[in-house]
Amino acid sequence: MTSKRRTAPIRCLGTVVGATLLLIALVPSSAQAADGQFPYIRFDTGTLDALVNPPNGLCLQLPGGAAHAGNDTDATAFVYADTGCQQLLAIVGVGGTWDETGPPPLPARSVGFGSG
Repeated sequence: MTSKRRTAPIRCLGTVVGATLLLIALVPSSAQAADGQFPYIRFDTGTLDALVNPPNGLCLQLPGGAAHAGNDTDATAFVYADTGCQQLLAIVGVGGTWDETGPPPLPARSVGFGSG
């Protein structure tokens, strides 16, 4: 019986370690960043701004809105008309660009990055 008592904690530890590794493997890769820049012309001032190495899987606001943007990252950019990434304006592939169209002017207010 003593050998069974000693192996029970080891089996329990093995189960805990296995479950932990499984959870780590299942965590989404949204914390990874898109390598590169997402330069944009601010709608409010006409000046150049940029997001550098933006994280994947998050909704990022574009301060001042964007009238033009280029996707110089290694991930697809999803451009939105609202600040909450709900009203999709365009999907901009790697190396692509986006321009505000109108009338009326409809600047981009947020962007998300990922594989789509």
